[in-house]
Amino acid sequence: MDHIKNRVIALILGVALAYASIAIAGIGAAVAIPADILKPVVQVSALLAFTLVDLFTIAVPLAAAFLVVAFASKLLISKPDFTFYALLLAPLVLLQLYFVVQSQPQMFNTIVTTLPRYLLLAVCFYFLVRSSKRANA
Repeated sequence: MDHIKNRVIALILGVALAYASIAIAGIGAAVAIPADILKPVVQVSALLAFTLVDLFTIAVPLAAAFLVVAFASKLLISKPDFTFYALLLAPLVLLQLYFVVQSQPQMFNTIVTTLPRYLLLAVCFYFLVRSSKRANA
């Protein structure tokens, strides 16, 4: 019964995190980056410039929000495991992938631009699972 309660809590927190990610992405997209800062990067690759802007304005706050929710959930759940963190992250990743699929004509550019989000979330997920294995052992 305890496992079911943990899974339900993880899904509820995951949906709340996915909902909050919409606001995080909206605020990150509204951040104004001066052109002088990006000019050297744009000369190399405009796609790289967009990717770096996305990394710093959306991916880092999104990963921070995931970590805050994950660490706060440790107060509710005595022994979070791989499945708990996977269920916590799944709604967020599914929502982000839905947005990628919706950008049909420019899907490649969107995937490349948003790839740092997923990589950063994967690194956070890995360290959370690794730390929970140490704590449970």
